Amino acid sequence: MFQESEVVNLILALLIVVLFLIFSRGYRRPRFPFLYLGFFFMLLAYIFAVAEGVLFPVFFTLAEHFCHAVSGLFFLLGCLKMVRKWEDSDG
Repeated sequence: MFQESEVVNLILALLIVVLFLIFSRGYRRPRFPFLYLGFFFMLLAYIFAVAEGVLFPVFFTLAEHFCHAVSGLFFLLGCLKMVRKWEDSDG
């Protein structure tokens, strides 16, 4: 059985993706691929969290935690790249 909070997290993340795609049409997006990858892996972790309540709980729990870890690493790399880009533009 899955938890309601996991379903709500997944719905909110999917809503954010839809809103991002709608509002970013026609705009040039900044080039921060690590941040996009971090969000993608976070979304994947939410999908795995819901799937673990339905099918193969051990596998999907491991996959969920792995995706959260990879997401954190990508966010870290994205933030470091962003800081370096700002430092280069200041000096």
